[in-house]
Amino acid sequence: MRRIPIEYAREGDILGQTLYNSYGGMLLRKETLLTDSIISKLKRQGYYSLYIKDKYTDKEIEEIIKPQMRLRIHQLHEEMQGIIREFNDGKKVNINSVNKNIMDLNEIVEEIVNETILNKDVLLNLENISIYDDYTLTHSINMMLLSIVIACDSGFNMYQIKKLAIGCIFHDIGKTFIPIEIINKPGSLTNEEFEFMKLHSEKGYEFLSNYTDLHAVSRNIALSHHERDDGLGYPRGLKKDEIHIFSRIAAICDVFDALTSDRPYRRALSVQESMEYILACGGGQFSIEIIRTFSNSINIYAKDTLVMLNDGREGLVYETNVGFNTRPKIKIYGENGRKVNPYVVDLMENNNLIIERTIHKFSFDIDHSYEDIRF
Repeated sequence: MRRIPIEYAREGDILGQTLYNSYGGMLLRKETLLTDSIISKLKRQGYYSLYIKDKYTDKEIEEIIKPQMRLRIHQLHEEMQGIIREFNDGKKVNINSVNKNIMDLNEIVEEIVNETILNKDVLLNLENISIYDDYTLTHSINMMLLSIVIACDSGFNMYQIKKLAIGCIFHDIGKTFIPIEIINKPGSLTNEEFEFMKLHSEKGYEFLSNYTDLHAVSRNIALSHHERDDGLGYPRGLKKDEIHIFSRIAAICDVFDALTSDRPYRRALSVQESMEYILACGGGQFSIEIIRTFSNSINIYAKDTLVMLNDGREGLVYETNVGFNTRPKIKIYGENGRKVNPYVVDLMENNNLIIERTIHKFSFDIDHSYEDIRF
């Protein structure tokens, strides 16, 4: 199966991955035969991409976070937001309830950390990480999963990884204090709105500090994930080593997941484009050392990604060359728009070949109605 923009979905396609609504409940079960009516309804509901089964790969996407766990995370997150809204309305915070909530989330996070570390394929297939629709909570979940991968490759111990992971879950909890019309505004914020939005980091940190037993390094992520290495971040304008390593990792994961996620006002950038953005921010927004680890940890050409080579050949990533993620083996299916018998090309052995771009469909499989689609 593969993930495609919903504009590429056609009647007769088979859904490859269950779709969930913003409450964590099942919307459409995998194996559903798509119709034009279903596709149109998904578009109206704001779905920008989905997984379909295709004839070039039988890969199954294994969900690290199972549906029951996903629903429980949503319930706990909603409970915490409800407590904060009541606090905002002047009601007293029940500290025991808050810390029971955090204890329950900690248990789930521990299970996720263990599962992620044991699932070696996650380290090679970014696609397995970002399989959730983009709303505030799932952004935090995706960010957490990315941070776990980086922490593993950075040599962190299990205790540290869990503290980082739970901090990522709560990194944007302060947005509960921000008016919903600012949070959900589809376009750019005004200067006044942006200054108000920036308060979420301090408000979230203050709440976690005053009313929870969350570890200091975990709640600090809520405060400092918008700090920058060059000192131009907020809220305190910290520089380099003044920023805790957890917050520096969280900052990269936060931006990367935001770039690779669909928004109402723009489509997701490709993994490759997003990685280029991160690399370009080295020494300014992000730490060069952490960027180096990040770029080595995240495989920008996951197995079975469709690609176009610079000589016009089209194929899919057949195998990753460990340590050389940008030079995989490619199974070729087409040459200059013409279907051919498949064969494998190893980019490590062909220095004149590069991956020019990723694609969603092979050109020889695209019908005329695809030709005007642009992203």
